[in-house]
Amino acid sequence: MNKAKSLLVLFLCIGSASAFGQDSLRLFPRISNQYNEKRIQMKNYYYNPANMSDHSDLSMSEFSINYQSDQQKTYLRQMGSGDNGISLKTNSYKKLKSNSVVWGDASYSNVTRKNLRYNENLDLERIAPYVTLDSVGGNINLENYHFSGGYAKKTNRFSFGLSGSYDAQMAYRSRDPRLRDTTSDLLLSAGINYKIYRDYQVGVFGEFNKYTQNSAVSFVNEVSYPIVYQSIGFGYTNYLFNNSFKTQYEEFGYKIGGQISSKNGKDFYIIGTLSSSNNIKSIEPRNGNRYYDTSDLESKISQIEAAKFITLKNNRIGLIINYNSNIRTGEEYGYTSNSDNTELIFKRKAYKKEQYTTSIKGLYQLNQEQYTFTAIPFVSYQEVTDRRIYPFSGQKYDSYTFGLDLDFKLEVNKDQVLTFRPNYAFRNVNKAINALDTNVSSGKLEWVYDDFTILTSDITTVGALLRYDLKIQKLPSFFVSGQWTTNRIKEKNNNFAALSLGITF
Repeated sequence: MNKAKSLLVLFLCIGSASAFGQDSLRLFPRISNQYNEKRIQMKNYYYNPANMSDHSDLSMSEFSINYQSDQQKTYLRQMGSGDNGISLKTNSYKKLKSNSVVWGDASYSNVTRKNLRYNENLDLERIAPYVTLDSVGGNINLENYHFSGGYAKKTNRFSFGLSGSYDAQMAYRSRDPRLRDTTSDLLLSAGINYKIYRDYQVGVFGEFNKYTQNSAVSFVNEVSYPIVYQSIGFGYTNYLFNNSFKTQYEEFGYKIGGQISSKNGKDFYIIGTLSSSNNIKSIEPRNGNRYYDTSDLESKISQIEAAKFITLKNNRIGLIINYNSNIRTGEEYGYTSNSDNTELIFKRKAYKKEQYTTSIKGLYQLNQEQYTFTAIPFVSYQEVTDRRIYPFSGQKYDSYTFGLDLDFKLEVNKDQVLTFRPNYAFRNVNKAINALDTNVSSGKLEWVYDDFTILTSDITTVGALLRYDLKIQKLPSFFVSGQWTTNRIKEKNNNFAALSLGITF
């Protein structure tokens, strides 16, 4: 990964974004449009790139410098106790002639992920439970690069869109165990809509995804170092490949979807998606010269979302219902080994995780000349079953979450806008079943039991964001914002704080 070239592309994107600037006598209408809460809640609708033609009535761009501090006292050890660091972000949406639009965004972040244990990989949620782990771990330095963009065009009855994104990560640790991990994630998507009658249209879209991860662990002290395990879940490991330091992950996936909507989603929409992917893990034995496939993690995700909105003078009322099913099945490979060769003798399905989530969101939005007020009450129900066989071990729990997000934007004067966004949520675990096998080492048993306790704990979340936008004559508008969030888990507070300074065009 060439950092200099990546940063050059990032700043070129920023420079291009400045060309998208636009003048306005009042700052408030542009800020209100650019950060419209209703559009944020419709993010699944805009996943179809053909819908981006109507994403906004105005062109808009932003560049920001951000700092975050995440101090967690109660955390999953494989996720670490929080990321501290800085990031640069830019995004732009530009309306062109002939009913066409282009958009793009780029970002770079450099953070320290603290207190990572039992995980020597990135993207845990994508590869778990097949991770490389050891009991020592430690902080890692993590850099992330992101680039994306798209084009959409609308004709009398058709609209179509193309988009793509690329993400890359690099993680390293400068003390034993010394980690070197890189990832790349390429995504391409396309969509087309057809107006069937008046304001009603139907659409289809699809996506292709290729993901890779390469990880290596090394030690300067080769006399005394911890065992490097190849996990298969719940504290169990692949004995044949333990103390193997190099791993690879390769994933191919696709997504297809369809929709029906009215008035470009402003009246109602129904959208459904199906996606599938296979992530194959390969390990190079410590004294070997080739990689062996050891697991194939298949993910199947289905989602359906329906939304209805009505307008009563200056009032906007909406309801969004979403159902998501995520099923992950792990197939594991068994080898026989002697002094001459290593041969594959079986493949068997040994791991399965099912996660079902149903959520309902309400939306109320009041739009006035000098302020807007938005309230989003929500409730969701989630059921998770996580288990393996050979040997059997697992856990099951279900929970309810309810909360309220508010957004208030006020025009102080024609050159100043103040935004305040408080939020509250409470997660209540209804029932939890612990079927974890205890036939693992004491250290691993304490780790998986602690994870189970955290995953099945009630969580209270309270937070707020405050932002101030100012327009200075003959200069771009700039903003400063601060965010604070507290999650209370097991009578301990996890605190997150962030500061941002940026400009809008």
